Amino acid sequence: MDLSKVETVAWTTWPVAYAGIIPDAVQQRLLERWYSPESLRSTLAVQGSSFFVAESRGEVIGFAQLVRRSAESVELTRIYVLPDRQRSGIGRQLLEAGLTEFAAKGLKHLTVEVERDNGPGRRFYEGAGFAEPRELTRDVQGYVLALVEYRRSILWGAPDRS
Repeated sequence: MDLSKVETVAWTTWPVAYAGIIPDAVQQRLLERWYSPESLRSTLAVQGSSFFVAESRGEVIGFAQLVRRSAESVELTRIYVLPDRQRSGIGRQLLEAGLTEFAAKGLKHLTVEVERDNGPGRRFYEGAGFAEPRELTRDVQGYVLALVEYRRSILWGAPDRS
């Protein structure tokens, strides 16, 4: 996989997704740290991690990563689709690919953290069956993110009783 194409999606998507939520200088710092080719390579090597890429005509247009956190749960740690390709089902397809993989491994629930003020992101997760929002904060390299954690059953439509 050409990691520079994944990096391009992140650098193109973040300024749109986090405008007015995360200051530009903080975005740049986090993008440089989390989306450099070296960082992406080490992320892909994480045990229990699965990385999914959506392509169109040989170009990466979106990606998602899920990381197993326990015997029963997995976390969606990142999912981004190019702004001009959003609202076309690509994000849902990436999410479903992850759900299918981890359901086959017997995991029961999926969590995700999203910025509290990211309305489009929250609507995406709520539309995909995530519920039980819980507010939290996380210090990321000296910047405090106001987040909401959502959770859902890995199996679509099944109540998450764990």
